Amino acid sequence: MIKSIMSPKPGEKQEQAADIVANPHLFLSGPPSTGKTTAAILRLNQIITSNSKSSTLVLVPQRSLALPYQEYLQKTNSVSSQQVNIQTMSSIVRRIIALFWPLIASHQVFAHPFEPPRFLTLETAQYYMSQIVDPLIDHGHFSTITLTRNRLFSQLLDNLNKSAIVGFPYTELAQRLKSAWNGDQSQIVVYDDVQLAVNAFRSFCLEHNLLDFSLQVELFREIVWPNETFQKYFLSQYQHLIYDNAEEDPPYVHDIVESWTRHLQSSLVIMDEGGGLRSFLGADPVSAAKLALHSTKTLRFEQDLVTPAPIQALISFMQSSQTQKLSYSIISRALIIQSKQPRFFPELLQSVSQDIADLVLNGTPAEEIVVLSPFLSDPFVFELSRRLSKAGIPTQSLRPSLALNSNPHIQSILTLAALTYPTWNQPPDLYHVQAALTAVIPKLDPLRARLILDQVVVDNLVTSLPPIESLPKELTLRIPIDVLRRVERLRLWLSSVDPNEPLDYVISRLFSEVLTQPGYGFSENQEAGENTARLIQSYQKFKLPLSADHGTDAAYLGGEYYRALDQGLLSALYLPDEEIVGEPGILIAPVMTFLMQNRVVGHQFWLNLGSKGWYERLEQPLTHPYVLNRQWKRGKKWTTDDELALSRFNLERTVLGLLRRCSGQIHLCTSDYGESGVEERGLLLTWAQSIFRSALREENNG
Repeated sequence: MIKSIMSPKPGEKQEQAADIVANPHLFLSGPPSTGKTTAAILRLNQIITSNSKSSTLVLVPQRSLALPYQEYLQKTNSVSSQQVNIQTMSSIVRRIIALFWPLIASHQVFAHPFEPPRFLTLETAQYYMSQIVDPLIDHGHFSTITLTRNRLFSQLLDNLNKSAIVGFPYTELAQRLKSAWNGDQSQIVVYDDVQLAVNAFRSFCLEHNLLDFSLQVELFREIVWPNETFQKYFLSQYQHLIYDNAEEDPPYVHDIVESWTRHLQSSLVIMDEGGGLRSFLGADPVSAAKLALHSTKTLRFEQDLVTPAPIQALISFMQSSQTQKLSYSIISRALIIQSKQPRFFPELLQSVSQDIADLVLNGTPAEEIVVLSPFLSDPFVFELSRRLSKAGIPTQSLRPSLALNSNPHIQSILTLAALTYPTWNQPPDLYHVQAALTAVIPKLDPLRARLILDQVVVDNLVTSLPPIESLPKELTLRIPIDVLRRVERLRLWLSSVDPNEPLDYVISRLFSEVLTQPGYGFSENQEAGENTARLIQSYQKFKLPLSADHGTDAAYLGGEYYRALDQGLLSALYLPDEEIVGEPGILIAPVMTFLMQNRVVGHQFWLNLGSKGWYERLEQPLTHPYVLNRQWKRGKKWTTDDELALSRFNLERTVLGLLRRCSGQIHLCTSDYGESGVEERGLLLTWAQSIFRSALREENNG
């Protein structure tokens, strides 16, 4: 269960913010952990109890931020609470586009206006972008770019998204990127390739009624929102608005909220100071702050209701540009460092595991502990989870960017599915089939699985499982008979599948009819069930827009999906709006993912302190989120000074965000050699060392 940032008891300021009569249109700001969401829920309660017929929209940038409101409504469980609708602007835009499609069709934007729209997810948008860009690559475009395919496609789509959410024509992308470029002129050609690709992609979408995120936003902004009929409809839907975490939304959302609030009975806009964590996705705190100009009253919360005194002192020290004095006794209660720094990363994981085990043994609930790093590698998560599991401590991980087929359950299902569809012409390799068999038949070890598959492997590829009766006698004597029977049952099931049966049906039947039966690996395995459900959902979203062109050709749709996975195009296990938190346990998560959960915990373990990932933006040679921003002065060059200033700003914002979401202590964990095996000396490690040095000097001078 996530514990959201809320004060335990409402204070005078919370009551003031909740009063919709005295403050019908309120802009509320302040640092995290000051009770702003508590005030919003008090205000929502007043709306519900005062007028059961009033409808309220709770607007959040992503659904994980809506949890406090969902919990409140579940507890309330009244008829009036049904008048509350929790949405993101993205979900509103999509719903409205579908509802007002005849209006859009009348503008003759699409080649086939009287056919229904085909909405694209991130995954399907990458798939269609690949259809455009692959021929360009074959003709020499993007020749200097070494990005993986999914990153290349995602950066092109990100450019289109930025043009839509900031509010400039997508045809100006190359011009804007060129005007800020301050390096080798060969990069200019790359920006021309970018423009060529996004132009072709947009034309393809308009020709086939495909709506990616950028086109949805453009249609909503330019056609639907200005329409008088729509305005009458939309303004009649809600009388009250609560808009939380406005700083994490892009400018077009603020434009809409600004023009909308004047027609509402009441509105509350909440902004976290020091936010804008999703700036790489277009979040614009400067734009959000301007909403204060359109409110009848502004209110600021300052009292920290969560963090203990030592961490508050550290926050104050940082905000004073380290001009204040900070004693070692205070800093050592806020930041915990290892008594002995491990030399190598595996030793560090052992040390962290032991520290966590000690905390749990001494009464700290597992859900009050998180392990954070800029990025999470598979070995990192596996090894830490294994060590904690041996100590009887449950874990969970949030990894939104994890490739779908990186999950062992999903990889096993896909490998077995490939054996049922010979028309895909994509037989899995020996290693993947061997891994799948050992995963779904627990008593079958890798060596014996390899011996079985050696009977049918050709050029390291497997097209089917061998019948038991065809196995050499000396081999069957080495394998328990019950294991052989399970292999045979699986083989018979796979060979009985109709190649014309849709992939999602096959996966569902394979899961229920074989893999969850006694003796198979998914039996009584809740995690396997959840991952299988996500795989089915991913495929159903993928095939939806393709079905309009290819009907119900199951072999084609399944083959394209399998190819897209294999090429890395389907990079998200689930979208950020659909993040799911499992059973209580130690949370292992990337730093930004944790921050966007808006969750307070007692103990944070910061790993990979020397990594530049704490503050440096990812390599993005095809786009630039800070240049393609409403606050960037057009024509201004992006220099190394800008890059350094951004790194320092990102680090300070990240550290302060983490400190304000800690009700206990921060554990700083580092080793002489980082996870990659090299010494890392990033800004966060330098900051931590300087904090302790200055505190020791202060104590010695005292």
